[in-house]
Amino acid sequence: MKDRIIKDILKEYDSLRLKEKEALIQKQNEVYAKIPEMEALQNELVELMGTASRNIINNPQDAESTIPYLKKRVRALRKKEQKLLEEHGFPPDYLLPKYRCPICQDTGYVGDMIKNRCKCLTQRILIETYQLSDMQDLDIQNFQTFNPDVFPNTYPKGSKVTQREYMVAVKKRLLGYVEHFPNNKRKTILFTGKTGLGKTFLLNCLAKAIMDKGYTVMRITSYKLFDRLFFSSLRDKEESIELLSYLFDIDVLIIDDLGTETRRNNYTQEDLFNILNERMLTAKHTFLSTNLSLSDIQDRYSDRIASRLFDTSNTMLIKFIGEDLRIISKSRQEI
Repeated sequence: MKDRIIKDILKEYDSLRLKEKEALIQKQNEVYAKIPEMEALQNELVELMGTASRNIINNPQDAESTIPYLKKRVRALRKKEQKLLEEHGFPPDYLLPKYRCPICQDTGYVGDMIKNRCKCLTQRILIETYQLSDMQDLDIQNFQTFNPDVFPNTYPKGSKVTQREYMVAVKKRLLGYVEHFPNNKRKTILFTGKTGLGKTFLLNCLAKAIMDKGYTVMRITSYKLFDRLFFSSLRDKEESIELLSYLFDIDVLIIDDLGTETRRNNYTQEDLFNILNERMLTAKHTFLSTNLSLSDIQDRYSDRIASRLFDTSNTMLIKFIGEDLRIISKSRQEI
C-alpha cells in the first residue's frame, strides 16, 4: 500500500512540474511578443550554460579557472534579462519557474550522485501513509491569524498582566523560537494549562511557521498517537518499527493533549519515554501540550518521563493562564 501511495505522490509531483513547464512556455511567448530581443538573450544564456557544462566535463583540470568567468557572464545576462523585464512591466523573476518546493524543484528528491528524499516528500508520505498528522487547520490557525482581541483584557488571579498581554508575550516568545529554529538551545516546549486557553492554536502556529521554513512536522493528539503505536505493535511489527522510525527522525514532533491517551499497563509509559529520550539524544525538537498540572504529570507518569519533561536545560515550560475562551465565546453568543 505504501509503495502505491508514494507512486501516486510522485505522479502528482510530475503533474506539478508539467503544469509549471507549460505555464513558463506561455510566459515566454508573452514576453517574446512584447520584447523581441529577449528570445535571443535567453538562447545565449542556454548556450552559455551548455558550453560551461561541456567544458567542465571535457576539461575538468580547467574548471577552477573557467567556472568563475562563466558565472560572471551568466550573472551579467541574468541582470540584463531582469532589467528588460522590469522596463516592460514584468516582475524580474517572471521567466523563472515557480516550484512548490524550491529545495527539490518538485521532484521529491535532492542530491546529485546519491538521491535522498526531500523533506517535502517525507512530510507527504507521513501524512498519506499513516494519516497521523493533524494539519488541516494550519491555513486558519497560524501566527498571521493570531488575534489578541479574543483574549480577555482582564487580570487572571495572581497575575500582574492581563490575559491578553500575557498571550501577546507568549506569541512573541514563540516567534523568537521559530526565528532561531533549528539552532535553539532548548529543543522541547511544554504547554500546560486548563482547556480553552489557546494551547492547540499556538501549536498549530508553530507547526505552520516551521513547515514554512522547510522542515518536517508531525502534529498528533496523544490519544491517537499511542493508540496507533499499540495496535500497530500487535498487528504488524514491521509497521510498528517504521512508525517509530518516523517519530524518531521527523524534525518536529508535536504531541497535543498529553494525558488523554488510554493507559495500557506500561505500554504507553515505555513508548512515551522512548520517544522523548531518543529525540533528546538526537537533539530533535518535541513540542507537547497538556491540561495536566506539573504535579499531575509527576503522579501520572514515571520519574524518567518527568525528568525529561522538566529538564529546564532542554525544555521551555510555558503555562497558559486565564479564562476558557470557549466558555467566553458561548456566553457572548447567548447574550
